[in-house]
Amino acid sequence: MQKVTTAVIGFLALAVLSAISGAAMAQTDSIRLEHRAQQWETVRDADDNETRQLVEAARVLPGEEVLFTVTYTNVGTEPAEDVTITNPVPDHMTYVGDSAAGDDASITYSVDGGRNFGAPQDLVVTDAEGVQRPATAGDYTHIRWILGTDVAAGSSGAVQFTAVVD
Repeated sequence: MQKVTTAVIGFLALAVLSAISGAAMAQTDSIRLEHRAQQWETVRDADDNETRQLVEAARVLPGEEVLFTVTYTNVGTEPAEDVTITNPVPDHMTYVGDSAAGDDASITYSVDGGRNFGAPQDLVVTDAEGVQRPATAGDYTHIRWILGTDVAAGSSGAVQFTAVVD
């Protein structure tokens, strides 16, 4: 089995005003990551019925939510152990509380630019006056998923989170 012990970091760029740039891709020896940024769009069918569907995020405005999905695939020939995926909350966006998900993954957060991670109840931030307070979802700078099982050769899965444009 191959151990993937270093964090795999994925980045999605957000242009200053409102447009999402193209998805980036990161890769280790055996784990390939693909990133998607999507938003909900309301569409009407021929009978004027409304439905909501996810579409690629091409232009997002302040207050709108974006669903970020990171798909991981083991492109190696052996199972990958100890897979960790770390993703920053994009600049000019705020993490939406309780939106991070990943099958059989332990999810932790950082409030210090990705240097330290912990469970939400363990995170504290210091305000401009030096007063410490419990961190809120809006303070998160990074999200980390530690997969609870090995990733078999050729298999894949996904982790995701939602953030709102500031």
